[in-house]
Amino acid sequence: MFAKINHMAMISANYPMLGKFYEGVFGLKTSGKTSPYGSVVYGDGYVGLNIIPRRDGYIGGLDHFGMEVDDCEKVLERMRAKHPKANIVKRPSTRPFAAYSGHDPDGNVFDLAQKKGDTRSDIYADQAEQGWHQDRYLNKFAIRTPNAEQCADFYMDVFELEPDNKKKNSPGYHLTDGRVTLSILPWSISIFEGMSIKRPGPDHFGFHVTDIEAFKADVQRVGGMNPYLAPVPLGGSKESDVRRSFFQKNATGKMQMTDPDGSWIDVTDE
Repeated sequence: MFAKINHMAMISANYPMLGKFYEGVFGLKTSGKTSPYGSVVYGDGYVGLNIIPRRDGYIGGLDHFGMEVDDCEKVLERMRAKHPKANIVKRPSTRPFAAYSGHDPDGNVFDLAQKKGDTRSDIYADQAEQGWHQDRYLNKFAIRTPNAEQCADFYMDVFELEPDNKKKNSPGYHLTDGRVTLSILPWSISIFEGMSIKRPGPDHFGFHVTDIEAFKADVQRVGGMNPYLAPVPLGGSKESDVRRSFFQKNATGKMQMTDPDGSWIDVTDE
């Protein structure tokens, strides 16, 4: 494939503890290249998970995803030719994660790096070069956005992501790089009846596991050993039951849960 999703990022005031949750529950491994004063970075051997300290003016939760491509110039050419509402900027050379940052026609942010060409120290590339394989891995990043069809066309045109036919009956548009799915879900204020309004932007992300029941047991075990690593419950009141139902209807996996910060996670063994 021309492009692959190489990382996902979230922001948290409890970023060290949150990293321990993803290590303990999903088996992600940490990178030895990170600064003790910055983000904690984990990975599954293919996709990285960057957990960024929450700083002044920023909102916690899922924040953006990153793409790695064969040729950044080709991406820029395609954006200029067909998608003038999208934009991209060069990142400072001190940033180790990506050469560029950009946004799609609705303003959803992504990082952009080039395979075999960016001389900066790429933490995600460093993890991928280690070449390990694990049964629990990141498999989806979902965005909720006002012009979902237009954004889906953007990612197909510019990054050559392909429709995921296995999810063709699910709400929204689902595109794949061959391993990870980018789900683009429609947003309008009317769909949030009975619950607080969620702003457009990252909605949830997903993991693949080999055995749902074994995974559930591990979640319970890890949370029992350390309550700070327990997920936030879904449901339990009138409005939270609406949120749970809303998430379940728009997810594509078999199990829906949260992390200790409340970020939505969709889990499947298919």
